[in-house]
Amino acid sequence: MPSYTANRSDELGMPAQAAGLLFWLGLGLCLLTRFVALDKFPIYFFSDEAIQTMSAVDLIDRGFRDTAGNLFPAYFENGQQFNLSLSVWLQVLIAWLPRSVWLTRGLPALISLAFPLSAGLWAKDFFRSKTWWLAPYVVIALPAWFLHSRTAFETSLGVSFYSLFLFFYLKYRLRSPKFLPLVLLFGACAFYSYAPLQLVVTMTGLILLIWDWRYHFSSKKAFLAGFLTLALLALPYFRFRLVYPQALAGHLHLLRSYWLSRIPLHQKLLIFAQKWINGFNPAYWFFPNQIDLARHQMKSIGHLPWFFLPACLVGFGKTVATLKEAPYRLTFIALLLGPLGAALVDISITRVLVMNLPFALLILTGFDWALKRMQNRPRLKTAAALGIMLALTVFSAAMCFDAVREGPTWYPDYGLYGMQWGGRQISEKIEAYLQENPDARLTLSPSWANNTDVIMRYFLGDPLPITIGTPMEYNLYYQEIQPNQVFVICAEEYEWLQENPKFEEIKVLDRLKLPDGKAGFYFVKFVYSPEAKEIFAREMEERSKPEEVAFDLFGQRVQIEHSRLDLGTIANAFDGNPATPLRTLEANPLEIRVYFSEPIELQRVSALVGAPATRLSVQVTTPDGETHIFSQEAGRADVVRQIGTDFGKVLAAASLKIQVESLGEAEPTHVHLWELLLE
Repeated sequence: MPSYTANRSDELGMPAQAAGLLFWLGLGLCLLTRFVALDKFPIYFFSDEAIQTMSAVDLIDRGFRDTAGNLFPAYFENGQQFNLSLSVWLQVLIAWLPRSVWLTRGLPALISLAFPLSAGLWAKDFFRSKTWWLAPYVVIALPAWFLHSRTAFETSLGVSFYSLFLFFYLKYRLRSPKFLPLVLLFGACAFYSYAPLQLVVTMTGLILLIWDWRYHFSSKKAFLAGFLTLALLALPYFRFRLVYPQALAGHLHLLRSYWLSRIPLHQKLLIFAQKWINGFNPAYWFFPNQIDLARHQMKSIGHLPWFFLPACLVGFGKTVATLKEAPYRLTFIALLLGPLGAALVDISITRVLVMNLPFALLILTGFDWALKRMQNRPRLKTAAALGIMLALTVFSAAMCFDAVREGPTWYPDYGLYGMQWGGRQISEKIEAYLQENPDARLTLSPSWANNTDVIMRYFLGDPLPITIGTPMEYNLYYQEIQPNQVFVICAEEYEWLQENPKFEEIKVLDRLKLPDGKAGFYFVKFVYSPEAKEIFAREMEERSKPEEVAFDLFGQRVQIEHSRLDLGTIANAFDGNPATPLRTLEANPLEIRVYFSEPIELQRVSALVGAPATRLSVQVTTPDGETHIFSQEAGRADVVRQIGTDFGKVLAAASLKIQVESLGEAEPTHVHLWELLLE
């Protein structure tokens, strides 16, 4: 085993028992600041939190099978993408208990203690720091970690397990090969916890495999045991990839990743490098930013407090100067690789939350370096260390108090693009209203949050005692409104309803106020106005007319007529980017007519389409007026796929008529199209 030279220049420090006591006190403060008013802050209970418990409930109900019938699945769907894994399996442990925000968030909050615990032991055992016990006080003072470790988002789980992965790697590398199974276990836990960490964990493992290859192969028994353990842990992932081969591309597609765009590879690599570098921007980390959504930020403070910046810079300098020592080298590797997963799409705090680990280690290193300058004045050094501990405790307590007390009114936007507040509160209001009005048929608008149905299932149970819908569904076509039908809508919809000439007799039955005191939700009834049918008829006639546009295609100006859209523009079908879909307002089939100023040669037309069974029909008109008609059908699928018509020969096309039809779905309906390929 290679020798490890620890830094023993500072032999002065407080007694080990006192240091241990302060460390455990710090962990206790971590626990306290995670659990105090856990169901009150963050003020939202997001669908990405509710889906963890609901996926666990559904998994148990299906006999531990996924929706396709596969036993013990590795991944679970969330919003048409497979990005949930270990977080769901952990929720199985509490899924049998009554549902509560406190429990759903409490389990990952408890696991989050792994971060300060491993950081402290890292500093104690491998940095040989005499102030290692400061680790939990540094961690509780990280605003981004405070916020996200109080949620059920899987990102905090990933960070916790990644910290254990690296800590046990040091135990394996500098203590004994017997720790290798734990290294691989916690690495796999981090890998399965959070999708953006897959690349980080994989690259970390590859670098460590290459860098320390002599050590890995020094014991054939340990290497064989590690290989078998890794194979066993990787088996669920490879099984998933075989069953759902398009899942990764589908995930990147939904995230609109540039990796799926039709640009040269070198441009993709340049974009990747730029986004990776952005992950180290001090302005992003230490000061408030305009990049992340408000619900992922603490008010008026950076993801890391600005006063940590000097210690972080000193720690970085110390780390770079000591790269030959494994603990510092591993810190640097974790820092270097932290933004990799996020760089596949874009930098956001949830995707780079793992950076909190190397930043915390750098800050601890910086503090340790500064305190060692006082090694000849032990009392001053002890007083300074205790002063840092006290200051961080006060800051953390104030941050927690401010978040719980003032957090509900930090940001004025409580809707879809803001806090998405109201899941628990509107559920309680709905339950109370139904108890008083058992004959009422409630329709809840989903416009205030993502995946509202999941949130409502969490709080109201199955089957839902309400329907999910919006008054806007009654604005496109004339539909019967039942006398006992009550709509639960947000404030913006209420204003829209009052101004819409199709509706009248709008009666407010109840209200739910937002944290700032304004009305946020309304329980209303309404009926159609006498003029409604005439307005509908005029609108239907107008919508039946195709839209006309002109833009450059194949080096010429083309004229295009197409069915009306309610998502995207027709240019999205020709932009070479499958991450920019379009959707018809109501037409089925989607019809696109392309008129070329100069005929082009074509042999094939393909389309990227979605889940429904689909027919692609293509009519090619040649310059002499001859028409050629081609058609191809594809059955239903779970992923975006390509359907194409091959002409069998090259045709000169003066115009094209393309129809994409969702089979078995009558108008009005939405037809989705991701891309048209003219070849």
